[in-house]
Amino acid sequence: MASSVVSHPQAELARRRGRPAGGGSKVSTTIRFDAEIVDAFKATGEGWQTRMNDALKEWLRTRQV
Repeated sequence: MASSVVSHPQAELARRRGRPAGGGSKVSTTIRFDAEIVDAFKATGEGWQTRMNDALKEWLRTRQV
């Protein structure tokens, strides 16, 4: 007799939990910034860390030799 696999909605949700897999090009680190810098970026709302990353990339791009 063939057995069938029953998909449960809760099991499906459990598999999709957490952050989506990233591209792997970022490195986790700990760095200290002046409070005014962090506050200014946080004041821009959700996605402030991405904007900070973009600002640092732009700074680097304009100073490359």
